[in-house]
Amino acid sequence: MDERQLVGRILKGDERAKAEFYRAYQQKLYSFCVYFLGNNDPEIEDILQEVFLGAFQKLPEFEFRSSLDTWLTQICIHQCYRFFRRRGKLVAQEEETLEAQLQPKAMEAADQAARDRERNQRLEIVGSALGKMGENCRGILELRKEGVSYIEMARILKIPIGTVMSRLARCTAELKEMVGKILKEGPK
Repeated sequence: MDERQLVGRILKGDERAKAEFYRAYQQKLYSFCVYFLGNNDPEIEDILQEVFLGAFQKLPEFEFRSSLDTWLTQICIHQCYRFFRRRGKLVAQEEETLEAQLQPKAMEAADQAARDRERNQRLEIVGSALGKMGENCRGILELRKEGVSYIEMARILKIPIGTVMSRLARCTAELKEMVGKILKEGPK
């Protein structure tokens, strides 16, 4: 195939010449992109398309100082580098976006961890205070903590419902007082 004749036919608008041009150089440029970008890069077809579009646009300026093969390879190299720069920018943007999205989640996780620690400390304090209470108070408070109704507590403890209510109020007040003392004393 004579390169000058092929270019002349393309410049005259011959679509067959364009197809012939594409078929003649497509496989070599594809192999070059695979070598340059890697075998599984999904962007290779797009890069090849950009190479041929650029070549068709610049073909009127081609002066035959080198072969078409060399000229197309140079265009392909520039497209691959442009692709790398674009991908690098996209990766950097994605990293920034991901970091911006993860930062609030990390803060939430840290806040939740702090709330969990605080809650566990309070439960430990309440458990410690409950352990120091008498059996009657400890029993009725445990039943209430489990969600047992006043009527059911009265039946379980075999005491009148009024006694359940007054004992529960007195034991709750005593528990609050003991927890307050433990908090004032601080950790030991």
